[in-house]
Amino acid sequence: MSIIDCYAKKDEVTIHYLDSTNDDPNLTPFVYIPGALGFAEQFQEEMKYFSPRRSIALSLRGMGKSDAPQTGYTLEEHVSDIQSVVEKSNVKDYCMMAYSMGVPYALSFVVRNSEQIKGLIICDYPAKYPSIPQTWVDGIISKGILGTERSHVIQEIQRDSVETYLWKELSSLLCPVLILKGGTEHALLQMEDVEQYKHHLKNVSVVEFSDSGHELWVPDYDRFIHTIKEFLLVLDEM
Repeated sequence: MSIIDCYAKKDEVTIHYLDSTNDDPNLTPFVYIPGALGFAEQFQEEMKYFSPRRSIALSLRGMGKSDAPQTGYTLEEHVSDIQSVVEKSNVKDYCMMAYSMGVPYALSFVVRNSEQIKGLIICDYPAKYPSIPQTWVDGIISKGILGTERSHVIQEIQRDSVETYLWKELSSLLCPVLILKGGTEHALLQMEDVEQYKHHLKNVSVVEFSDSGHELWVPDYDRFIHTIKEFLLVLDEM
């Protein structure tokens, strides 16, 4: 398997994604949506683990090799990034996995395109887009995570953020859903959120990693990969 750089365009914003090659067409494709500051290359090692399954990982606007426009970072505009990659890659009947703040982006996309989705993996985040505090921006800038040339990105994400609940929309989803939850105090998905997922989703299973926080792959990376693989194998039989 090799992994290639690809690009999709939405309203003059170019979105970068990684796409694997030499894939088995009989296996369910896999599309990964990273968290707020994540980018495609962070998932490159996992894509190798899932070979020969086709895997796609994208960088949302402002992140990685994607364009970083001066404005335009609403929930809807992030959803449009996912739409552009799905359309350009021509991926069909796939499983989508989203981590952290990528979850509300992915859920907003999935509920509108449920006929495309074979399965969904939700990683340690509720079905809610937050109203982001300025302290989040200040913390990231002080750590120099994005660099000065992209400091506007996190400021605009914060300015455009509006608290949005997505629980009710989940009732339209019929595909299998796997929820991965951290079990320590550092997890961002709380038990009341899990109960909400169970209430609104028709076909849902929950796996808690009791010794993991928000970073579900720590301390047991193999467990994290194996759990995802097992879910994908179930989808392959559908």
